Amino acid sequence: MATTTDGPVSDRPDAIDLTTRVRRRLLPALHRVKEPLGGYAICRQHPAEYVGTVRRGLDAVRSTLEELGFEREPIASLKVHDDGRLSAGSWVRRKSTLARWQLHVALFRTSGGVEVFAHREYSWLRHPYKHYTQAGWDIANGVERMRSLLSDHGVPFWIERASDGTGEP
Repeated sequence: MATTTDGPVSDRPDAIDLTTRVRRRLLPALHRVKEPLGGYAICRQHPAEYVGTVRRGLDAVRSTLEELGFEREPIASLKVHDDGRLSAGSWVRRKSTLARWQLHVALFRTSGGVEVFAHREYSWLRHPYKHYTQAGWDIANGVERMRSLLSDHGVPFWIERASDGTGEP
């Protein structure tokens, strides 16, 4: 069976959106330019940001995020999972366009659904330098807030256990 950085091809019924395809193509080249200068355009997805796995297709998860007030985030760095998968989308939620803070969510496809990762950070629109340097980066609040949003809106998710592969709703 053919595979990609998203897993087996047969497990990928939902298409990656145009924004994500463009980010996947451009950001590695930008990263090669920025990295020698101390910058980045690609970064490792921190495991502590794991919110849970939503056992729905990518299209359904994207629709849910839109319903929850999230917008696609084309400016975010490209996230790479520990197993080499590339993020299947980057989304943010702000109280307003120029809000000080944002909730940033990264999605990763799996054969059983979509893994959701989150953190709270300064908005790049209002505080670009603080955002880029990860000042005020808050993983615990981001994960807690995203789990709350999903629960409050009746979106079931499972927190996969690395040791035995079971989950909890």
